[in-house]
Amino acid sequence: MNAQLCSQCGATIAHCDLVCHQCQCDFSLDALAGVDPSVRPKSQQLTAWFSLLLGGIGAHRFYLGQPLKGSLYLAFCWTLIPSLVGCVDAFKTITMDPVQFKLKYCRRHLLC
Repeated sequence: MNAQLCSQCGATIAHCDLVCHQCQCDFSLDALAGVDPSVRPKSQQLTAWFSLLLGGIGAHRFYLGQPLKGSLYLAFCWTLIPSLVGCVDAFKTITMDPVQFKLKYCRRHLLC
């Protein structure tokens, strides 16, 4: 039987198991490579909808994990300029190649 010890709790687990049954420690390739598997990639369509409908308050920037840019949109929302920029962002997002979108906005965060 091919088995290994869990690095967190010391329980014996099979090589084919991706999660320790005792402590729920993740042993998938992403976790072993230092990538957080719980981070979900961002949706290009949802980003476009956020930027079109709520771009004036920077919702799409907050969704993409850019709180500083989102705060700037929110701070200047009374000028209506962020609404125009949000429409431009929606057009850019819709016309962007899905691979390019994933490379730009869907980087997985490394575990610390």
